[in-house]
Amino acid sequence: MSSEPIVNGGVQIHQRSRLPDLTKRELELQYNLVSVIICSAVIVFGSTVYIMTRPRSVYLVDYSCYKPPSRLQAKFEDFMEHSKLTGDFDESSLQFQRKILERSGLGEETCVPEAMHYIPPRPSMAAAREEAEQVIFGALDNLFANTNVKPKDIGILVVNCSLFNPTPSLSAMIVNKYKLRGNIRSFNLGVWGVVLEL
Repeated sequence: MSSEPIVNGGVQIHQRSRLPDLTKRELELQYNLVSVIICSAVIVFGSTVYIMTRPRSVYLVDYSCYKPPSRLQAKFEDFMEHSKLTGDFDESSLQFQRKILERSGLGEETCVPEAMHYIPPRPSMAAAREEAEQVIFGALDNLFANTNVKPKDIGILVVNCSLFNPTPSLSAMIVNKYKLRGNIRSFNLGVWGVVLEL
């Protein structure tokens, strides 16, 4: 838009109306506002990424070990006598077993499964499952009693057993025995231990 021409010495000057000039202070305020918004967005984004990707803390609430009855203890001499009576080992094998017993750190109160107390031993799938139930259920019953945790509160179950891996699995055995919730994430692995997560 032009205003009335101004005549100055025969030259006509047309003055246009200009947008209002922003003062230096207003420009600094706008720049600072943009800087604050960008910095805030970067901080919020960075914090969100950090919180979402950091590992979650895992706490040990309690633990429990199965204590077998004393009738399952196997004294070294009893173990060696049973090994000799089976007739499966020659003298060098028996000597090797004795060395292993002496150097292994096992004590005189070490327990073996009931099937191994017979002469000859009577290992079977049924005996192995019975032993697994005694050990696992004994430890879990003790754990539930000590912590007052309800089986329905358990969200993850990991069962590990190095040698005995039956079908149905040991984790299925635990889920069925304690009526754990239907959406539990259960895992059956091939090493020792049981892990429960709330």
